[in-house]
Amino acid sequence: MEEQKVLFVEHDKLRTYLNGVFNQPSPHECKTLRSGAVIPISLLSTHTLKLPDRLSEEELRIQVEIRMFEEGNLSADEEYTIDFIRHPIATEESILVEVFALSHLKADEYFAESLTKSPVIDTIVPGFMVYGALYPTLPLQNDLFIYWGDEEAYAAIYQEGRYIAHRSIETLASIAVETGLDLNKLKNFLSSKGLIEENYLPEELNKYILLQERIAKNIERIVHTINHKRGLFGLSGIDNCYLDFEGKTIPGIGGIFNAYGINEISISPIVHENTPPENIHDALCADFFALPPQRGLNLSLYLRKAPWHQRESGRFTFTVGGALALIVLLSIGIGGMIYSKQNEYDALSAHLDELKKKTTELASTLKHNTAQLKAQQAKSEALETEISLYHGAEETTTLVRDMHASRQQFLLDATLELGRYGLGTMSMEQNGSKIMNLHIIADDRKRDDIAKFMRGMYTRGYQDVQTREIKLDNGFYNSLVTVTR
Repeated sequence: MEEQKVLFVEHDKLRTYLNGVFNQPSPHECKTLRSGAVIPISLLSTHTLKLPDRLSEEELRIQVEIRMFEEGNLSADEEYTIDFIRHPIATEESILVEVFALSHLKADEYFAESLTKSPVIDTIVPGFMVYGALYPTLPLQNDLFIYWGDEEAYAAIYQEGRYIAHRSIETLASIAVETGLDLNKLKNFLSSKGLIEENYLPEELNKYILLQERIAKNIERIVHTINHKRGLFGLSGIDNCYLDFEGKTIPGIGGIFNAYGINEISISPIVHENTPPENIHDALCADFFALPPQRGLNLSLYLRKAPWHQRESGRFTFTVGGALALIVLLSIGIGGMIYSKQNEYDALSAHLDELKKKTTELASTLKHNTAQLKAQQAKSEALETEISLYHGAEETTTLVRDMHASRQQFLLDATLELGRYGLGTMSMEQNGSKIMNLHIIADDRKRDDIAKFMRGMYTRGYQDVQTREIKLDNGFYNSLVTVTR
């Protein structure tokens, strides 16, 4: 399928894109080309809801917006564009709804410079959504995409070609500060020496240790997300890891995954034919926007307006303009007829008076309808403000502490034992480095495997492994297991 030229919008510049090539746009292209932009995750408010699958699309959208203001940390004093992704849950009559809200104030600030050149952005999405455009060329497997950029970094999980989750990680700029490395030298270390100790000179070993520690902490966060999604989506594992890192790989990163129980994973870099390394990620994003338009996540508040003749104001202008043109034509005709047919003057004057009377009545009706419209708009705004104030969002702060080596080992032991018996978890919660609560799920043939998992944790030296009960629910066993170091 031949690609279409699109306008790729960034916060401070515009570029056209076609078949892997970026160029500067003309003023005409800025106004006419279909456009798209990627918004940083840090500018989004996100929340996950569990709702009944029987809701209609309109009911679902209303529930999502109400719950976002109640639970999603949104300010009642700001405007937001809210959209969501539906994730069906195979074992329940429910859906998991991943909601994203973009503040209009933040969007205006972020795109301020670009909007002076193109006031329209047809599509705005977070970057982790663009990897779906790769699946015409990739096999439909369970894949992990990791983007490491200077100012943004994240992992995205796709199950058989469908996005199911993402996780923010440290940016390269942040890792450079933590390791005391220049950003370019950090990139060179990662791509050439990687996470293999033998590749470093003796005087570089301290940098290797710091670098390995930072990368390992980020991989640990990703593994937490993978384990959390196992039970919800029936995720059997990860087949491939694709690195979006300027067309390069990171030697030795597979060993980090192995240390956290993700084995036999194929790791390869994402490349883009005839594209400079520094432009590969932008090209992947632009490829997504070059696809034919379809309904999906879209957070744009700068949508293209309909043609003027299709809008209410356009239709009104057309009607009034036609009426005025008719009056002018009639006036010209009357003037000509006065010279030729004086005897018809009275009749034409009466006809003109009748038209003026109708025009006056129409103007009066229009004025009345306009006043009603403004009154309804005022009521609507007052109602929205009342709802927003009633559902004022409570600010919450989530404190995330880096885990020590003992917590990493705790997670590794639990993950290995779960993987040994093919068990999934709805959640894994650690209380410091001493206690872990696991909500394990298994089908009706694997109840004994939960007991085997508990014996396995005893064998690994944990002092106490207990479960209150093992319940059968719709063909699946659920068990809350507490492991104490």
